[in-house]
Amino acid sequence: MTKDRDRTSMPMPMPMPMTWPAPAELPENVPWYTHRGSKILRSGDVGAIVRYYREFHRLTQTQLSEKICVDRTYVSHWETRSRRLDSIANRIALADKLGIPYASLGIADAGQQDHAEMLASGDSVVRLSRTAREGGRAADALRELDQLLRALERRACNGKAIRADMVLLAAARAEIGVALGDLLPEAHLKTAAQWTGSGVNVLASLEGEPNLSAHSLRMHGNELRKAGDLHCAVRELRRAVEISPDLGGRATASLLLARAASEQGNTVMFDQCIKQCRQAIEQDPSIFNFFINPFSLREVELRGFLLTDRIKGAERVASRVVVAGEASPTWRVIERVTMTQFYLAVGEMKAAESELRAAIFGAQELGLPHQVERAVRLAENAHLDDLVRMGKAAIEEMSDPL
Repeated sequence: MTKDRDRTSMPMPMPMPMTWPAPAELPENVPWYTHRGSKILRSGDVGAIVRYYREFHRLTQTQLSEKICVDRTYVSHWETRSRRLDSIANRIALADKLGIPYASLGIADAGQQDHAEMLASGDSVVRLSRTAREGGRAADALRELDQLLRALERRACNGKAIRADMVLLAAARAEIGVALGDLLPEAHLKTAAQWTGSGVNVLASLEGEPNLSAHSLRMHGNELRKAGDLHCAVRELRRAVEISPDLGGRATASLLLARAASEQGNTVMFDQCIKQCRQAIEQDPSIFNFFINPFSLREVELRGFLLTDRIKGAERVASRVVVAGEASPTWRVIERVTMTQFYLAVGEMKAAESELRAAIFGAQELGLPHQVERAVRLAENAHLDDLVRMGKAAIEEMSDPL
């Protein structure tokens, strides 16, 4: 049978990047990203803008005048508003030297309308990408974000970004990291954590974005765990529990922390986190989301009991009936691999083979190499050679763009 015919009998894999570039370096210590700087920039007051820039960087009027190549008296006159900056050429020059958009100094900018439209639609783009990823279409999520990310990074690197750009850029970077965490093989999962981490770092420099900061930190902690950095993952997820401003966010962070704790073999922390999740759900069932729902909670509990060598607890959890209909395709694949792990632990080989075959098939269909690699390890340990070959072939298919 030819290779092309083989492909007709298996699901066509999602396009899977074997590698992905690291996030671009961004300018640091930018005054216009703070709340105060953003407000002053919107005012268009040249004197206030110049004074804030100077105070932010702790420059004297003389030092600033030398930096922007004007006489010191100009700086003094601008700040006291005793001299206007009427020339368009001079306004453009000052905007370039202070790293601010031309529109902030009242200069018509050909790209101003495009920028306004990008900001207006940017949140929707991020939400759509998240919906695509949670629906098992991580590659589509990356495509949704690509153009937005490039435009935002270009503005930031050109010194023309405003606070709203950076908030949107942080959200986009975090979402790209999570999507990469689905699409990249294990050897490259550190790249996913680099992207989520870059989103966290941008937000740390902004301050005053509690919901997005907590969400990004939760996602970063989870990607660190997947990349094998359990110590840092636990640290970040504990912090995420602390700073999440709402019950659903804290429950989500607790669930992800439970996962990391179980991989560390920390039974006490795992049990505490699961208890916190259950209490949160009992307190407010409306907090259900991609991570917090009966299906995902059972999967995290089951894997946690297996990793902490408590088979009786795993049997109790495995017997708990939950409706899979509301679970995302990604969670169903994850759960199948975990159920395989459970069946192997209790010696039910036929059930394990059935689940493992379905898991490999589903993971290939969604383009989830990390889950195929989990499945292959289980198959190797159980000496299920046919499934080992099937899994390795699936990984090869996913890495083949043709």
